[in-house]
Amino acid sequence: MNIYLAGMLVTMAAYIVIGAFISRKVKTANDFYVAGRNTPAYLITGSLVASFIGVGLFMGDVGEAYSGFFAPIIVAVGILSVGYIAGSVFFGRFLRRSNADTIPQFFGKRFDSKAVQNLATITSIFIMLVYSLSCIQGIGTLMSVVTGLKYNICIVLAVIAFTSITAFSGAKGVLVTDTIMFAVFSFATVVGAVFVASEAGGWITTVKQMANYSAIPNILSGSGNLDYFYPTGTENMIWAVGYGIAWMAVLMVAPWQSSRYLMAKNEHAVIRSSIVASGCVFIIEFLMCMAGVFVNKLNPDMDNPSHALIWASMNVMPVILGVIVLAGILASGISSATTFLSLIGSNITNDIFKIKEERKQLLIGRIVILITGLIICLLCIINPPQIFWITYLGATIVACSWLPVAIASIWSRRITKTGAFWGMLNGFVVSSVMKIYTAMNNISLPIYLDSFFIGIIVSIISLIIGSALTHVTEKEKKERDLLFVMPESEQDLKEIKKTKIMIILSVPMGICITLILLIFWVIPYLTGLEIN
Repeated sequence: MNIYLAGMLVTMAAYIVIGAFISRKVKTANDFYVAGRNTPAYLITGSLVASFIGVGLFMGDVGEAYSGFFAPIIVAVGILSVGYIAGSVFFGRFLRRSNADTIPQFFGKRFDSKAVQNLATITSIFIMLVYSLSCIQGIGTLMSVVTGLKYNICIVLAVIAFTSITAFSGAKGVLVTDTIMFAVFSFATVVGAVFVASEAGGWITTVKQMANYSAIPNILSGSGNLDYFYPTGTENMIWAVGYGIAWMAVLMVAPWQSSRYLMAKNEHAVIRSSIVASGCVFIIEFLMCMAGVFVNKLNPDMDNPSHALIWASMNVMPVILGVIVLAGILASGISSATTFLSLIGSNITNDIFKIKEERKQLLIGRIVILITGLIICLLCIINPPQIFWITYLGATIVACSWLPVAIASIWSRRITKTGAFWGMLNGFVVSSVMKIYTAMNNISLPIYLDSFFIGIIVSIISLIIGSALTHVTEKEKKERDLLFVMPESEQDLKEIKKTKIMIILSVPMGICITLILLIFWVIPYLTGLEIN
């Protein structure tokens, strides 16, 4: 057993023990599914970031940056990170106000429609299963590369870990372990990026040198590597905008993100957590993608770019630091997987079986989680790892099937259950079929025919036509009006003051992020071009 395997096994065991300990505090179905609706902002923040930051970043995005796609990824991240704030303001706080147990339940109640609720449940489960595959395949690949164990064995170990945590402690345990894992991979991100930069020759110096890097031209330029994806900078930027909007939709309304707001103690926790999460996601993405670029200088001939950070952890960093970084990557994958599994269990138990008796809810929920974990394990073993594109598939489906309906459910007086149903269904079908077909047949469409653009246009058109041909019922009107009635509990002056302070602080946070980009990327890059 090498030290990296030991570190991973200890890490997984520790999270299982924490989950088992927290399970002692899970007394009711409310605790198991929505953490008692009393979760403070810092735990919501930790879970928001941990359920988003997974192996898709540490392996997928880092691999893209290593290959010369740094700038398009960072542009996309700049767009998507706004999704937290926009989502909390325009959707999340109203979702919290609805007192629903699940997001499909919210849609069903808002439109007074079992059909809409059932469709939301099906699409939600499909999306989370798809995304779970990328997480677990990433963990399996990580463990296999690092330890030398067979990929299938690593998959089984990972599934045992995240299934145990989720089945033991439900949402309450997932929130706590997510936040712990968030702290672990955030520390690993900062320390790992700084060390890799130092080994490459120093951060500023290396950025200047990479401005004229011959192995991959344009590796840090705004256009990106023109030999990697699209042949022009304009197409790459259009892709970045589309990718960013797709992922902004994820952060706004995706079930594994917005469901965190159902667990918040109040709407103020929703707003405050979203602001902090927005900054954290951007900084982590920037540091890791820049590390991917630096790794290219240290080792430009890697066969598999998604292994860039793994290689650096085992060959560049001191052993202890390498163990910490790899444990951080592992934590990012497990944290996302526990969130997905918890929500799948909640959706099936509450939205499909509709079990009301509390003891049965807990029992069936745990059984569903165990069975789902087994299904995910088998799917991961059968299908080869495609981390980046599986992740993008999930984001595309969320944007096309959920975003228009979710936003319209709050802000439109004219949307009807018919419009919501067909908007969600057609967006889901078109985007998923297009993305799966083109990926399986290795078809490269013009950027303006990307499944994201086509799917979201179809969704919006279907929503508009379906609503125009039908009428809003009194029940639908009443349910929407209730969402705009602020509960008295939300008018606490101390909570309002805290939220105002956080909103004010978001301005200097944005300024700091801008300065970081200028100091650690733009200025040294431009200086490097001038030197040449």
